[in-house]
Amino acid sequence: MKITNFSQMQSTSINTTSNDTKKKDSQIHLTETYIPTTKSVQTDNSIRNYTPHEIGKQTNVKTASMYSNNLATPDWDVLPTKGKQVPSQEDLIEQIKALAMRTAKAANAPTHRNSNESYAIDRQFAILLAQYISPVSPDRQALHQQAMKAIKQFEAEEKENSTPLGEISLVTYLNKMDWGIEKTIAMSTDGIIKPKQNSLGGYDYEVVVGGQTLLTSINGEWHYGLTPAEQHKKDEFHKIYWSFVDQAKNELKNLSNKQE
Repeated sequence: MKITNFSQMQSTSINTTSNDTKKKDSQIHLTETYIPTTKSVQTDNSIRNYTPHEIGKQTNVKTASMYSNNLATPDWDVLPTKGKQVPSQEDLIEQIKALAMRTAKAANAPTHRNSNESYAIDRQFAILLAQYISPVSPDRQALHQQAMKAIKQFEAEEKENSTPLGEISLVTYLNKMDWGIEKTIAMSTDGIIKPKQNSLGGYDYEVVVGGQTLLTSINGEWHYGLTPAEQHKKDEFHKIYWSFVDQAKNELKNLSNKQE
């Protein structure tokens, strides 16, 4: 598949596809902003803070594990992309309205809603949002395929150049750390990939095209950054959804008053 030219696109936020949520008027919806940093986190434990005994001591640091591919398969149900099959606009609006009523009913429940119901609402919200955005989205599926080719080559080279499993000295291990040096991987398109070591002992990747992040992984899970056109559609979706939630609340309130 051919990659679309994204050089004119800009984005400021990352949308996660996990179940972490924000709230509006005690209602739950899925998207959460995440801004990846461009510098590696550094600690105060530089080499000068270690004693000569500690520097020369052998340790079982297994650096080869850092180069294993721990990336999950993207969940394309919740990732907007060009070419996604979506319902008609009329059907999509009806699904948004039905979800809004479900959300309003859950909010009116006398007790906290079931965690399974919470997950189901959040996931449906993310699916509908991706469907609503996708008509103006770049081809993230093609971009992901291109990125994975470059990532696999990068990880193979890193593994080949890594220290074999076993005992290495602390000074050797410290010398192998990035210490804030940012690496980039060139892609066959006009984009680049920025690898960053994560808390799971592997790498996460930020896929940047035309100066903006279109895909990024967080602890191996793929998320996305919005283009200006996508941001406009997202804002539009939120206005529609929350207006339906308010409408559903009023309907439920009137129904309750009639029953009293």
